[in-house]
This record gives sequence, structure tokens and C-alpha cells, in this order.
Amino acid sequence: MKKCYSIRSINFTLLSVLILMTVMTGDASASPDRFPRPEFQGGYEIPDNDFGTARAVFLYYTDVIALFIALCAAAYLVLKRRSRKGVLALMLLSIAYFGFYKRGCVCSLGAIQNISAGIFSDYAIPITIFLIFILPLLFALFFGRVYCAAVCPMGAVQDLVAVRAKKVPSRADAVLRIIPHIYLGTAILFAATGAGFPICKLDPFAGIFRLGAPAGMAATGAAVIITGIFAARPYCRYLCPYGVLLGWMSLISKYRVKISPNTCVNCRLCENACPVDAIRLPSTEPVNEQRGRSVKRLKMYFALIPLLVAALAACGWFLSDTVSPLHPHVKLLRNIELEESGAAAKSLESEALRVDAEVIAELKRLAGTAKGNFRWGLMLLGVYLGIVTGVYLIRQSIYGKRECYDTDPMMCVGCGRCYGYCPKHKAGKGNSEISESGPANQSSQSS
Repeated sequence: MKKCYSIRSINFTLLSVLILMTVMTGDASASPDRFPRPEFQGGYEIPDNDFGTARAVFLYYTDVIALFIALCAAAYLVLKRRSRKGVLALMLLSIAYFGFYKRGCVCSLGAIQNISAGIFSDYAIPITIFLIFILPLLFALFFGRVYCAAVCPMGAVQDLVAVRAKKVPSRADAVLRIIPHIYLGTAILFAATGAGFPICKLDPFAGIFRLGAPAGMAATGAAVIITGIFAARPYCRYLCPYGVLLGWMSLISKYRVKISPNTCVNCRLCENACPVDAIRLPSTEPVNEQRGRSVKRLKMYFALIPLLVAALAACGWFLSDTVSPLHPHVKLLRNIELEESGAAAKSLESEALRVDAEVIAELKRLAGTAKGNFRWGLMLLGVYLGIVTGVYLIRQSIYGKRECYDTDPMMCVGCGRCYGYCPKHKAGKGNSEISESGPANQSSQSS
């Protein structure tokens, strides 16, 4: 019967070759080190190796408890107290604990990869990682994106630097909103196929929270921070894949951010104050388009969805040969093939694998499986992006019936900036000098 080999066979072969090389270069039993240690004069003592200690298990459960308490506090401050100052205080605490103390790991955003790997492979998911992933989603299902409001340290940093936030042009905003969906699908694909965890590798805030990062990561983090000064929360709005999941949950949430605690007076102050363009206009506002033209465009979008899905699925299928070398098995096999053809110099890793022909055959099998997984995964990603793009176009073309300004639950991050501009909110705080007609008149005059 034919034997089945796995990647462990490859690792065992590499280890055997290294041990054989060590034995051939010297007497391995003479010293616990790979090579004999040099003899120093003057009483110098070689220090012992320090590999550090594993983090205590109870600390991971402490992180889960801290996350739950922070989510409860965020829901209370955003929805009940409607306190922007309270939200700011919680932001600072989240940055201190979930950011600098935990060094941004493990976060709910990165847990997407752990969950994906656990679903599609034999990757073991600790219960603490699962809770860190699921708790913000459960809170979003009932209370909206309170995790984004003040618990996520990455969002908190961006919110604090948004001092001169300007509105992003609507067309640019519409295009950029698709990127998080691409990022989400790519992260799931890579984690499910064993190609790696791209969210962690491309995290622009890891260097900030760990007080040290490679030059490329530091430059990316600096670019996000600088961009966030003028365009609020750029990572949250145009990159964060976890924000996509939170947006879906928030869409059906019962308790969500309301601009006014009572009746809205349509003063438009909240529209100008919102830094993430999450304010929906009332249907009484004039629409610069005739109804017949809107209906015609809507029908065109419905007809376009199947074509868009088919085109993007085909693109994903044909791009698999280009993208699959990002998987380590495919990359290693391609390097060996290039070396055998003389197009590249032989490496130590490939020489070790050539010792056993069966290992090479197993590597080819694993690489072929990875290529197939990438082909189907990219095709499904194309289908998903086609549906998302079509639904987004349709959603942008439908004008809901609203008598006052309201928040978009998918986009609102619950930062509370609009609270301070709402005259009804101020009146509820005891500012009796603000009337219902005064702010509206002032807004209409200023606009």
C-alpha cells in the first residue's frame, strides 16, 4: 500500500540533513552546542540562552473579561449617557490596555484569520480567541458598532488624530468602500489555505503599540495617522475587514446611535459634524434627479449584477496561477523547478529536499492542492465581490422614507461627535437657552 506523507515528512527530512551535516563537521557528543564554544581568557562566562516564558493562561481570560467590560461601558456611554467625553476616556483606556499593554494582539480583527483557519483546516482555535472574535459581533447585533466607538485601539488612535477631518468626495468614497470586502475575502482565503495571516503582517498599528517595527510597517502606520488627520478613520472606513462584519450585524441592531434623543429639528448640524459621512438625509430633501431616471438606473443595476458576478468570478479563476505562488508550498516547488531548469541558483533548502524523491512528490501534491484551493477560493471571492458591488450600487440608488436626519447603522462608528452639535441633546443637558427654532435658523443662515 502506498504511504501517505505530509509536511511533517519534509520537516523531518530537513532536520535529518542538518543533523547529518553537524555530525560530519565535528563531534556532536563533545558539546551541547552545534559548534565548540571558543575559549575566553579573563574569567568571562558565556550567558545562558533565555527563550522567555509563555504567557499565563488566566491572562487570556482576563483579556476576554476586559473586552466584555469595555463593550458594556461603550454601549452605556454611547447609547444611554450619550457622552462624548466618556467615549474619549474609554478610548484612552482601550489604547493603554488593548493597544500598548497587549501590543495589539490578539485582537478581534486578527481573530478573523484564526477562525477561518480553524473552519477550513485542522487549526485549533482556543476558546479565548473565539470569544475575542465573537463578542464585538454579538454587541453589534444589539447595540451597533460600539466596539468601533471606543474599544478598538486602532479606531481610537485614528479618532484622536482626526482634528481637521474633511468629507471625502462621494465618488471616491463609493469606490474605497469596496476595499474592505476585498481585504476580508483575501484574509479568509489565505488563512483557510495555509498561505499565512495577511492582516497581522500588514497591520499598520503593530509598530505603534509594540514601540518598534520594520521600516515598511512604520511608514505605513505613519501614512495612516497622517491621512487620519484630514480624513477621519481611514483604516476603519476603507481597509478594516472586521468592520464589514460589524456593519452587517449593526444593520439589524435594535438599539443604535440616534442623533437626537427626541424629535429631530433638521438643523443639519450633525451632518456637518459627522467625520465618517454616516448621516442619512431625510427624504424631504431635494433630490437632483428625476424619478424616472432613478428607476431606469436601478433596473440597469439589477441586470448588471449577474454579469458583474460572472466577470469577477472568471477573473479570480484565471488569476489563481499568479496569486497561488504566495502560498509557501507553491513558492518552494516553483523555486525548485526554476533551479532544475537552470534559471536560478540552487539553495540549501532545495538541496535538502532532493535527498528524498518521495518528499518531492509529496511537495508537488501539496502544491497542487494549494493551487486548486486558490483557484476555487479566488473564484468565490469574485462572486462575493460582484454581489457586494451590485448590492452597494442598488443601496445607493434607493432613497428611504425619512422625515429627519438619521445615522447609517453600517457606517456609524458611534464616536459621539454629533451629540455635541445637536440642539435637542444640549437642551436635554440643561441648556435652556437653546430653542428648537434658534439652531435651525442659524444653520439655514450659515448654509
